Amino acid sequence: MAKAKELTEDLRLRIVAAHKSGKGYKTISKCFEVPVATVQSIIKKYKTFRTVKNLRGRGRKPKVTPVLARRIVREIKKNPRITTKAILMNLGSAGGNISRQTVQRTLHTAGFHGRRPRRTPLLQIRHTKACLAFANAHLDKKEDFWSSVLWSDETKIELFGHNDVAFIWCKKEKPSTLRTPSPLSYMVVGT
Repeated sequence: MAKAKELTEDLRLRIVAAHKSGKGYKTISKCFEVPVATVQSIIKKYKTFRTVKNLRGRGRKPKVTPVLARRIVREIKKNPRITTKAILMNLGSAGGNISRQTVQRTLHTAGFHGRRPRRTPLLQIRHTKACLAFANAHLDKKEDFWSSVLWSDETKIELFGHNDVAFIWCKKEKPSTLRTPSPLSYMVVGT
């Protein structure tokens, strides 16, 4: 028959106290309405380990040790754009035989989640000055000149690498401070 329930720690301590006062197993069993075998196992455990608490170490051991979890988090803090696949490659044999999903779970437990980085224009004062200088230099141009100008917002020109979806690992309460270029209007003059 399966075990129905676990005895409370307080009850186990009272059983041990009754045994120390000189009572026998059967007397303790009748007094607390617990089987004799249970009384015997509680007292044996107390004599062996000097405690009636449940011992640690039951169940399946985690594949990711606390040291490995800290190492994974350190990788993320060093480079928030890194992928779980790259983390596994960096860990090498130290990571053992863990999967990408395990790395993701470890990061989620540490409070990191995949988010899209904030898109901020990389404009500086010199950019606005250059635009103003260009506008002043071309004030007297005719309309047929402007029809030969190809603006980057009319066509897809990738000036900053590929426009794939990029994710970064960041904590929930902290917004992303990584800067990513936003599609600005750039000019290409055709002849």
